[in-house]
Amino acid sequence: MPDTELCLFADDTAILSSGKTADATMKSLNNHLTELGKWLIKWKIKINSDKCQAVYFSRKHNLPPPPKIYRRAIPWHDETKYLGITLDKKLTFKPHIEKIKSDLKRARAQLKPLLGKNSKLSLDVRMLLYKSLLRPLISYACPVWMAAANNHIKGLERVQNVTVRRITRMPWFIRNEDIRKDLDLLSLKDFYKKIAEKFYRKIDSSSNAAIINIPSYDPRR
Repeated sequence: MPDTELCLFADDTAILSSGKTADATMKSLNNHLTELGKWLIKWKIKINSDKCQAVYFSRKHNLPPPPKIYRRAIPWHDETKYLGITLDKKLTFKPHIEKIKSDLKRARAQLKPLLGKNSKLSLDVRMLLYKSLLRPLISYACPVWMAAANNHIKGLERVQNVTVRRITRMPWFIRNEDIRKDLDLLSLKDFYKKIAEKFYRKIDSSSNAAIINIPSYDPRR
């Protein structure tokens, strides 16, 4: 049976609709939007329908007619951003990972005076800056998107390797694994797994319907 679910966080609202067929899914979604429109009119709440986005998460190329609110179509998009995560229509998370790699490189350039070869800061302080300011950029919400293809995760790993090598000022012939071992620094894959295990243990006690529907995490997979 198709169903809709309302996900709220501060002023960000998402309506999720799922079903075995596109027609059933869209009927459920449009019914929800119709009722939402009536509620907004009743309470005199105005929303900017031009800012609404719709994404049809599927590997199929044929799209159903777009959903409507206030009788205006919400055009389909290939991706959307919700709570800082870029969700593409095939859930590959490639656009999101490319974005965070770009963000890290930009932040790394801004911190070059503190992390570069001319910095007077100690190695411990430079690594503290990396862990507190740069690594969060490539690990935010990783339990959600770490199921992306290995080549995307490896791309992030390379970004960390380059960054740490510059911070430590190691010559090219020193292996990345040896640098991380000396620094007691986890690879990103292991760091993501550590965060994910902690995250999924924490949400076991959650009463949020959307969270309850997340499959159980198996670290052996």
